[in-house]
Amino acid sequence: MTVSSHAIANEFIALAKSEGKALTNMQLQKLVFISQGYTLAILEHPLYFHNTHAWQWGPVIPKLYKPLQKYGRNFVTESLESEDVLDQNSEEMEIIKAVWDGYGHLSGGRLSELTHKPNTPWSITWENNQFGIIPENLIAEHYKGIVESA
Repeated sequence: MTVSSHAIANEFIALAKSEGKALTNMQLQKLVFISQGYTLAILEHPLYFHNTHAWQWGPVIPKLYKPLQKYGRNFVTESLESEDVLDQNSEEMEIIKAVWDGYGHLSGGRLSELTHKPNTPWSITWENNQFGIIPENLIAEHYKGIVESA
């Protein structure tokens, strides 16, 4: 099921809260993006329907950035408005939980470093179209490579 990026961010906010943690805008941007990558690679459909752009600090979902920008570099303290709700027993939710387990402990800076590596969807898009939309096929191909090498 494809939902808004806000719904995915809310799942990460809830997972963090359940462990007594909080996340920044940057962490949420990267965790939501990484979840999109694994969903495209494994389930072969997008997790969220908002566009992801190649911004200076990595992949950013502008529709998600806007309601989070008020937090600056501080922790996000509230869930976002979203009419979408994920089925807690879905394959998509399993991917979100796996991304949380694998990446949720990383800082925004470290997550940004991971998405800035050469030949990532961000770097390829940034080289050719700064601030442009990162194509889903690039994201899918990159994360299929990660899944296959694991």
